[in-house]
Amino acid sequence: MKALGLEATMPSFLDDRRQFSAEEANESRCITKIRWVVEAANRRLKQFKYFANTIQNSSLVYSESDMSIACALTNHYQPPMARSKLEDEEIGVQIIQLRQQKNKIQLLLEENNLIRRFSLWEIINHTEIIDGFSIMTQDDLGDLTFGVFQLKRARSYAEERYSSTNLTSDVASSVHRCKIIPNLIRIPTQSAHSNRATYHPTIHFTDQAIIGW
Repeated sequence: MKALGLEATMPSFLDDRRQFSAEEANESRCITKIRWVVEAANRRLKQFKYFANTIQNSSLVYSESDMSIACALTNHYQPPMARSKLEDEEIGVQIIQLRQQKNKIQLLLEENNLIRRFSLWEIINHTEIIDGFSIMTQDDLGDLTFGVFQLKRARSYAEERYSSTNLTSDVASSVHRCKIIPNLIRIPTQSAHSNRATYHPTIHFTDQAIIGW
């Protein structure tokens, strides 16, 4: 793989830890960002019945030529899975830069002992901070997430959690504000994978921009 200029890697495992380090989480995000292309290409190959089934060992000697034929047919008769955009290179540069960047929110929480000290947080109504929270467009959110996948997943999760597709109306969600850093908030959120796990996504903001998350 390296001889072809490719870097093979895979996401980290928690191994009985509660949370990945910022570096490990960023590495996993980079893998996830490009993995869909691999999965999509694999799905196209499996449209051929031969590749959708188990290939016998006796046929492995022909697998390379068979795959070359299947790929040639796919490339000729099917449209590209994705087309390059002007901003793709800029997004790639930003992702690489952020890959090794320390999580400023995590450092802020650790320095002020805000992760475990629940007494330093107070439950508020969202109306108490709405005027001081920056107004963000769909493009602004896309710039933070480098795409739409997380935005679509977030909406799907919210609809499931609040049992409603009308997310413009009031929903019962607990907002916690830090007592010593008023423009720092968090919202207890149940894991999408485990009913026993609760996370506290945290946002540091001004009325002009999101400082960290």
